[in-house]
Amino acid sequence: MKSYLSLLLLVSLFLLVGCGATPTEQNIVGAGAPSPQAVVESFLEDLNHALGDAKLAQAEVRQLWAERLAGHFAPSERADQRTAMADLLDGFAASAAKPALGSKATLEITYRGTEVLTQRDGRALVQVVDGVFTLRFLDTQGVLVRERTGSLSEVLGQTSGGLPTLQVGGSWFMTEGF
Repeated sequence: MKSYLSLLLLVSLFLLVGCGATPTEQNIVGAGAPSPQAVVESFLEDLNHALGDAKLAQAEVRQLWAERLAGHFAPSERADQRTAMADLLDGFAASAAKPALGSKATLEITYRGTEVLTQRDGRALVQVVDGVFTLRFLDTQGVLVRERTGSLSEVLGQTSGGLPTLQVGGSWFMTEGF
């Protein structure tokens, strides 16, 4: 949990704002994924969408995103993840209207793919290959003022080199520890 909180806290500190699609109540259920790589990729995709949602300032939208992001975690961990992500999205939204530079900031997470580092007994450690976050500060005309990039693995604080996943039934979920 600490690594995911670190990423969202970093986002909050950069005072970001963006645009994107808002989840609906019908598409927030966490059914898991067919593979360890698929759940990590799905989580990162949803995180990108949440960070770019133009309606993130609305409490009900943040609640939907927190629920959807928590849905990528093992069922026994969702309540804790939902609370943690809601708190961080709340903090992010509260400061997002006033970025550190310029008038708008965006954050994007990119990567080349994912690889399973280890897998045994229904647990797998998934590496995000060439994971990078890119923070862009824009002026009122949308012109780039400053851009910063960083390693996603460093931001996540994963000393193991990957993100832990857990198989529950036939589906894979993110988990707090390996």
